[in-house]
Amino acid sequence: MPRQTVPRHDGQVMPESAVRATVSDVTTAVWTTSPVASLVLEEFRLRSPELGAAAAQIVATFSGIEPTVPLLTSIDDPRDVAAIWALHSGEGTAAVAAQRNKLDRLVEGWRPLKHYRPRITEWSQRPPTYYRLAVTESGINHAEAHARATAPWNAGDAPRASPLGLLWIGAPLGTHAGLLILVGGADDANAARRDPRGWPLPLSRYLGVRIYEGLP
Repeated sequence: MPRQTVPRHDGQVMPESAVRATVSDVTTAVWTTSPVASLVLEEFRLRSPELGAAAAQIVATFSGIEPTVPLLTSIDDPRDVAAIWALHSGEGTAAVAAQRNKLDRLVEGWRPLKHYRPRITEWSQRPPTYYRLAVTESGINHAEAHARATAPWNAGDAPRASPLGLLWIGAPLGTHAGLLILVGGADDANAARRDPRGWPLPLSRYLGVRIYEGLP
């Protein structure tokens, strides 16, 4: 694919290159720009489910280099929600703190703010139609682990192909345990939401995996 560019919010242009990603048999060509320095996750519990729309409006006002991910809602409890941001070098967390102040009147309780080292931050030129986030403090990340050898990718090996609009994977800073995965799908959002508890772990609550989803 040809090398392209993508405009930033400040008017500058970042180089863009093509990469192919495969997640749970979903394959697509994605585009990656200048490196994301950190992924920041804010999880909190609303005072009532009815406050979700107001919280989503506040989260949507965030302005950064990366497109803003909408407020995500737990598949287990609509009062539990999450906001996630991809920050570049030079982008601090002051804007995140400002949003927290605006949200505080709607919130019953906050989880500690979490920072992740990006492993993958890729997206396509087709905007996602829905988002799904999985986050856990379980499992061990080996910083020096070598990638396993794999056979060459063959499009015919995939049982199904579906557009993937965004993929962020992050490992938590300060610990080798835990993982964050955000997928932005670019296919039929209604079809994807028919059985949210089927993705990706039916027993997620027992395995310590919190799963959220949301629409733009």
